[in-house]
Amino acid sequence: MNEAIPARSHRCGDLRREHEGRTVVVKGWVHTARDHGGLIFIDLRDRKGLLQIAVDPAVSEEAHRAAETVRGEYVLAVRGQVSLRPDESFNPSLPTGEVEVRATDLWILNESKTPPFTIEDDAEVSDAVRMKYRFLDLRRPMMQKNLLLRHKANQSIRSFFDEEGFVELETPVLTKSTPEGARDYLVPSRVNRGKFYALPQSPQIFKQLFMISGFDRYVQIVRCFRDEDLRADRQPEFTQVDVEMSFVDCEDVYDVNERLIKKLFHECIGLDVETPFQRFTYEEAVERYGSDKPDLRFGLTLTDVTEVVKDTEFGVFRKVLESGGTIKGFAAPGMASLSRKDLDDLTQFAIEQGAGGWLG
Repeated sequence: MNEAIPARSHRCGDLRREHEGRTVVVKGWVHTARDHGGLIFIDLRDRKGLLQIAVDPAVSEEAHRAAETVRGEYVLAVRGQVSLRPDESFNPSLPTGEVEVRATDLWILNESKTPPFTIEDDAEVSDAVRMKYRFLDLRRPMMQKNLLLRHKANQSIRSFFDEEGFVELETPVLTKSTPEGARDYLVPSRVNRGKFYALPQSPQIFKQLFMISGFDRYVQIVRCFRDEDLRADRQPEFTQVDVEMSFVDCEDVYDVNERLIKKLFHECIGLDVETPFQRFTYEEAVERYGSDKPDLRFGLTLTDVTEVVKDTEFGVFRKVLESGGTIKGFAAPGMASLSRKDLDDLTQFAIEQGAGGWLG
């Protein structure tokens, strides 16, 4: 096929029943290829989804010869006519499952070696291998879905703040070290020998400059850097939505953030969040849940049982009572049937999470 390769007309995942009869050009990666005794079927993948390509030698011998050499992760361009699949071969699990493209032309844009793991969400592969072949890992549907969700969230955030009169402003990444809660990452300066830039832990100083400069409403989806150990909710490099407002009180801050989250969840995952959010003081949260960031999904409200156990000889409780402390507990419905081993396992889990375990 010596003619110029035509431009893509549709993405693989966008074709539906209503496109029947159209001549289209699709481009993507070979997910699977199956030879059914002359008729070759190729599942072609791009970021919008999978599409079945049917390559019939009766339609195009040249396209069929090319298809015979195709392997997983080859990059193809295909031109052909959209056709309805026979009823018995409909695939209801795919949005494109009612149609296929009957190829008249097929171009191999790039060949591929056999990948080290299959491009599937349930592929059993170590994190080390995933990171080594990150470009392959990011082809998996779950990873692409995550990145597309992040993109959608960013667009929703920007749209909300624009409608609210905020100005999106950028702040420096190479800056002077400022007092924050963690160590700075330092970057040596080429033009100032022996001196260093610091990467920002947050744009705090800069956004305050914007406020006194009269911008009054600032927002930035900003990269922050903190040289500290990994934690479950923190990594050295992370992105935050950074906001600053002038001439407001705490109720204005609550209102803007609640409406942002409501819009974000509705537009990105179709979930309607109730506002205003439930509010606790710090004291109430610690009293009722033993934490200033309780997970309300579990409903494990603490109850003061100090009076009930005040005469106990149980060592754990006695030690707390003698030091002037209180004893609290929560109900665990349905847990009365736990075996001793279950309780021991829970105790070990509590210890691993930082609790003291049984002391008496």
